[in-house]
Amino acid sequence: MTQTYTSFPPATSATFRALRRALVAVWAIFTLGALAFVVMLGTNAPYADEWEFVPALLGEEPTLPWLWQQHNEHRMPLPRAIVFTYFKLTHDFRAGMVLQVAMLSALALYLMRLADTLRGKPHWADAFFPVSLLHIGHWENFVMGYQVCFVLFAVLATSLAVIALRITHANGFRSGVLAGVCLTLLALTGGSGLVVVPVVSAWLVFVAVSVWRRGAKSRAIVVFLLAVLPLAYLRVYFQGYHKPEHHPQPSSDVVRVATVTGEVLAVSLGMGLSAVWWLVATGLVAVGALTLALVVRRWKEPDERLSVAGLIAVAAGVTGVSLAIGVGRAGFDSWASMGLWSRYSLLAWPLLAVTYLVWVKLGRKWIPISLCVAAALAFPGNTGVGMVTGARVAGDYAGVAAQAGSGLTAEQIVKGKPFSESSHVGQEDRAVRAIPLLRRDRIGIFAR
Repeated sequence: MTQTYTSFPPATSATFRALRRALVAVWAIFTLGALAFVVMLGTNAPYADEWEFVPALLGEEPTLPWLWQQHNEHRMPLPRAIVFTYFKLTHDFRAGMVLQVAMLSALALYLMRLADTLRGKPHWADAFFPVSLLHIGHWENFVMGYQVCFVLFAVLATSLAVIALRITHANGFRSGVLAGVCLTLLALTGGSGLVVVPVVSAWLVFVAVSVWRRGAKSRAIVVFLLAVLPLAYLRVYFQGYHKPEHHPQPSSDVVRVATVTGEVLAVSLGMGLSAVWWLVATGLVAVGALTLALVVRRWKEPDERLSVAGLIAVAAGVTGVSLAIGVGRAGFDSWASMGLWSRYSLLAWPLLAVTYLVWVKLGRKWIPISLCVAAALAFPGNTGVGMVTGARVAGDYAGVAAQAGSGLTAEQIVKGKPFSESSHVGQEDRAVRAIPLLRRDRIGIFAR
């Protein structure tokens, strides 16, 4: 059985036009499903860490220091600027939820079209993109607008992979500039983006050398400066940096680190397969090794070397994020499931995208089909996790809203149920400060 796509019927045939329409319909259905989840279960109120941001969002703290303020291991000026902007425009925490769905929907549609272009025709397996990006197993991102930080990471890291996939010596300058801008923005998303910076910056230096050798020395300098800029940002990032007080030291236990790292890789397909995460992680590692071997073989073709180096750099950077989570989270006492958190799924997802697109570009079909089938198998579980957890979160908010409407004080609300047994545990002091401000400005469930 051939590994390549057959060449008939013609790509402009009625069959392929119908398939393209079917794929767009799948994309639209999943987009509407994600939006329906946000509309039905999203609440105009802070979720978890967002309680900390209320004073800045409502003008009780200066904005510029808040944009740079450290949060756990992260400084996230770009996501915070986006959150500040949409909240000032809407006074609605759900705006961030809708924005995330819109960004993931646009990414899924673009990648479907790109796979079609690379292959020269559509394939039903391209449904992988909306099925894996827009399922409600992403509930933890969808109910917390501030998670736009992880959506930005997924979009920008995938953009770097696409640029690396399509770069040639002829378009090296334009691709290098685009990659440099994406990498700088990625660094501004937080600690996850910083992990990607060193390897991708090294690749951009390689691109700059290629441009220089082609005689465009001024253009090469531009690409080189864009390669160095994110590295310079690293130095600024760690000025005044401190380890979060409630975090343990990075773990050196190989088994613990490998376990959490494997969980993060596995959850890229969503929480629907979390019960067999070890099997999923093993499969993904095997597919990753096959993909790496396939890519490395292209090095012998001179015009492919920029692409090969870029793909390896992006994949290494994103893999490094999963490993960094393993090192940072394995030190917690409850390390055994620290990687099985819904919000981590978008941090490892670009690895799936680059794997899919590499095999499509080289005319191979079974790996893309396998990824689509895996996403489909995870879909029922992802849907179940999303519905159950989303309904619980909405129910907790309904209880808080009833208490707020009955006139309970902030202290009474945070000490009682459901707040004290919800996802807001640990946010009590922040909520005590935030609730009076939300009441004052008549925001969401506190408007009454």
